[in-house]
Amino acid sequence: MLRLPKILRRALLALAVVAAPPLGYAGYLRSTGNVHTVEPDRVYRSGQLGPAALQRLIDDRHIRSIINLRGVNPDQQWYRDELLVADENGVKEISIGISARKEPSLATLRRIEAAMRTAPKPLLIHCMGGADRSGLASAIYDYAIGGRTAEVARGQLSFAYGHFPWLLGETAAMDRAFDDFVQQMDASKDPAAGETSE
Repeated sequence: MLRLPKILRRALLALAVVAAPPLGYAGYLRSTGNVHTVEPDRVYRSGQLGPAALQRLIDDRHIRSIINLRGVNPDQQWYRDELLVADENGVKEISIGISARKEPSLATLRRIEAAMRTAPKPLLIHCMGGADRSGLASAIYDYAIGGRTAEVARGQLSFAYGHFPWLLGETAAMDRAFDDFVQQMDASKDPAAGETSE
């Protein structure tokens, strides 16, 4: 049997000790559905919930609409289950598919913003894990609709919700998309943005 050098064994042990808590927390979020409040009695966020968990959330929080950021997926059981539970409860389903690893267009971000503005409340926003796409939409809600600063809104894209854009993580696309959205919003509010100096 091959025995690793002592220094390599120690390095691997140290890596395991450092990685265990974040990985354990991510597993906890996943197992609980990653359900959180964005704005009490108005907006909630989560990962993909099974039918029973979705029904409980609808009952507990009186959810009246769902924004599904995984898109229309009629061939998938999770999608059919969600539509069935929503239909049985008179909950409006809005599907806007985006990827967690690719920046959505500003037009798509505006579409998400418009859907959040007009959807009956309380509203549930969800994606698969509830960390990245749901974080982006929640940050947009906080900033554009909730009136919070960009820095406060950016907190919706944090490790507290399982968002991990560091190292080789492609989900940093969600952070870049939020920054682009804020820049566009700020430019549209600035009356001098369209003027040129002489």
